Amino acid sequence: MAYLLDADVFIRAKNQHYGFDFCPAFWDWLIDANTRGIVYSIDRVENELIGLGDDLSDWARARGSGFFLPADNSLLPSLRKIAAWAGSQSYEQAAVIVIRGCRLESEFL
Repeated sequence: MAYLLDADVFIRAKNQHYGFDFCPAFWDWLIDANTRGIVYSIDRVENELIGLGDDLSDWARARGSGFFLPADNSLLPSLRKIAAWAGSQSYEQAAVIVIRGCRLESEFL
């Protein structure tokens, strides 16, 4: 099974417990896991990370299309399921809006 990571995974890791200088093994693991087909992300996440203009931007830029896959219409059914699931949970409305408005909404949902 492969896992698709959102921007928050990378941003929180860098800002909280897995900074590049403190825990480089985490970032090495992500690269290795991607090489083994376990973790990926999408190009919209890459663009968001690059837009930060920091060390994470440099890291994301270095990964390229093997790590950040192109998002296309084949994602539509899965995104609809995620949005419906989020709306059926007991999350605060603000969290559901974030999930449903995840930069892909205008293009896919």
